[in-house]
Amino acid sequence: MVWTPETSKGYEVRKIRNRIAGYLHGTVLDFGCGDEKVFDGAIGIDLYGKAANLRLDLSNPENVRLFGDEVADVVFSSHFLEDIYDYKGMLRQFWRVLKQNGYLILYLPHKDLYPNIGQPGANPNHKHDFLPEDIVSALDEFANYDLIRCETHSEADEYSFEIIAQKLNGPKLNLPKRNRRKTAVVVRYGGFGDMAIASPIFRILKQQGYYVIANCKPETKCIWDHNPYIDDWIVQRKDAIPPDQLGEYFAEMKKEHDLVINLCESIERSLLFEERDEELFNLPHEERERRCGSVNYSDRTMEIAGLPDRGCRPEIYLSETEEVLGKVFRSKHEDYFLVQWQLAGSSWHKIYPFADEVMEQLLEELPKIKFFLTGPDHIQILNWDHPRVCSRIRLWGPRQSHIMTRFMDLVISPETGVLNAAGSFATPKIGLLTHSNRENLTKYFLNDYSIQSEAPCSPCHRLVETLEKCPLDEKFRLPICMSRFMPKDKIIERVRFLYRKWDSR
Repeated sequence: MVWTPETSKGYEVRKIRNRIAGYLHGTVLDFGCGDEKVFDGAIGIDLYGKAANLRLDLSNPENVRLFGDEVADVVFSSHFLEDIYDYKGMLRQFWRVLKQNGYLILYLPHKDLYPNIGQPGANPNHKHDFLPEDIVSALDEFANYDLIRCETHSEADEYSFEIIAQKLNGPKLNLPKRNRRKTAVVVRYGGFGDMAIASPIFRILKQQGYYVIANCKPETKCIWDHNPYIDDWIVQRKDAIPPDQLGEYFAEMKKEHDLVINLCESIERSLLFEERDEELFNLPHEERERRCGSVNYSDRTMEIAGLPDRGCRPEIYLSETEEVLGKVFRSKHEDYFLVQWQLAGSSWHKIYPFADEVMEQLLEELPKIKFFLTGPDHIQILNWDHPRVCSRIRLWGPRQSHIMTRFMDLVISPETGVLNAAGSFATPKIGLLTHSNRENLTKYFLNDYSIQSEAPCSPCHRLVETLEKCPLDEKFRLPICMSRFMPKDKIIERVRFLYRKWDSR
């Protein structure tokens, strides 16, 4: 596509945003942002642009000295450098404010696709007509970098080129270039449990010969960390792509890669109904059970991915250091039956209010049992003092809480990421199931002793975020599926059984 008045619609940043979303992390400075920043969380810098957070005259590169050295994780600029005389000076300033290992991302009109200075239709503000090699040559004069991307885009309404350069500390690296002939991207923006369910896909794709790329949120990336079947990452912060533009983002991704597996809302909204989908959420219980009761989450995930594999368990991989330290932890408690109890999850029906009573009875009966408590920060209030109760709330982050299920003798958890993580290992587990059943969630887990709530509404196949949508007990004002109908005697009975089995060894 060569520039025409019809293709020039302004807001050039919209044309590149979908291709660079995975790089937009940390502090992002958007120089010459105009009326729209690369994403809302960026710091827009411009003299007149409506999107500017900082008004600064960028015609003189020396004005950028307002910023200290190495303060930005990403320096982004779209259709700006061609508007100033000293573009090399500005490039040096961009490089100065960029942190080591940070990214410089430039999007500029291509000389062969855009009216040159003095030609009909030329932009009167332009001071230069650029080819990609002009920018690369300018960087070569002073920058130590790895050229991640240098591409010309003339499709649809584009007439520009983009450059992504990573700032290196030390000698220039000759990094191996990935094979782009057969690439697969797996997209999942879900919670920790969703990420664990999707994890076997990477191994399967790798066995099929793909170069495998994981596209996820930074908050839940830890579940896929150290997976040996992931070759590359697109870690995408929540606000990098507006929700109403995700369709365009996925369409752009399909142009670049051979296979794109989009698992967004593969379980939520389809097998676990949300309040925003009012019609589905309010279906009669019998109809929700008919639609969802016999569907396994892992099998459905594989089906959506277009893979024939069934019966897969989550696959969480530990680093060598994690393995060693986990064994050290285990050896320090080798005389005890270790139980990790995840006290809560992401919603009200994932809080079991009698956990303390169950633990107190078991501590009195079983002299070698020891509990390690995990959960979100707000559950700290449920802690209590006992020499064989060890709180790891706020001490173990999400990654550690999940991988420590590998070194326990038993895991007790509601339907959370910790329960799914335990499904990766042979560790016995007792899932406290309310919105899902064993067929849905734990069917393929090894050593599964999960307990279904006996509430008439369980499994409800709903994601309930507010107390108003659940029947509550009078004492705790918590959903009855946990507070009244999660059988305490069954939990105690199964812990006793597993303890005696361990003790008899």
